[in-house]
Amino acid sequence: MLGQSGNEKLRPQQGSLWNGLPEIGPERGRARRHEEKGRSNVFLAVMPDQPAAMQAWEAGQELGHRHGLSHAMRPRETLHVTLNPIGSYLTLSETDVFTVSEVMSSLRGAPFEVSFDRVASFAHGERRLMVLCNAIRSEELMDLHVQLAKEMWAAGMTFTYNPRFMPHMTLSYGETEIPETVLAEPVRWMVREVVLVHSLVGESRYEYLGRWPLCDDAG
Repeated sequence: MLGQSGNEKLRPQQGSLWNGLPEIGPERGRARRHEEKGRSNVFLAVMPDQPAAMQAWEAGQELGHRHGLSHAMRPRETLHVTLNPIGSYLTLSETDVFTVSEVMSSLRGAPFEVSFDRVASFAHGERRLMVLCNAIRSEELMDLHVQLAKEMWAAGMTFTYNPRFMPHMTLSYGETEIPETVLAEPVRWMVREVVLVHSLVGESRYEYLGRWPLCDDAG
């Protein structure tokens, strides 16, 4: 399942995806970040299909055993790639969910393939995330990230555009950094929809508040 540690350039410690975003005034939304202190987080994401989720989970588990990691893997059904955070809530805002749904109804874009070819560590505060990623950033995911940020900003919602956005799938949280390891076989799947996820902090489960398919208008 796993290959050898790679020498390709990959940022080993990824800072906050929300650093350096400008504030744009009360008439528009402003950048917010996920807060673990909140009871729930809401974000837009793409989800792997079942075979890709299983492959990713098994790769992470094997690598964890190889390096003697004690922290548990995330549940397979929660594996995802975050596109744009919406906010953190003590009480879920139905108004925000409605606004996001309105924005997403105009989503445009054709399905595309995502490929992650390595496992690495990203820094997240004092923790180290074991993530699935790629040394070459997916332009399709970046384009989708930018499109959604622009649409959310226009609707007065939070915006999360970041030119350093590095798509990744978090496999586990811990304190130990692992060496970058190239997979013998990349994890691939076709992205066919964007999902609005309600994550209940500390419960390792998601509620899906909406799904919007990617459709090729040319067809």
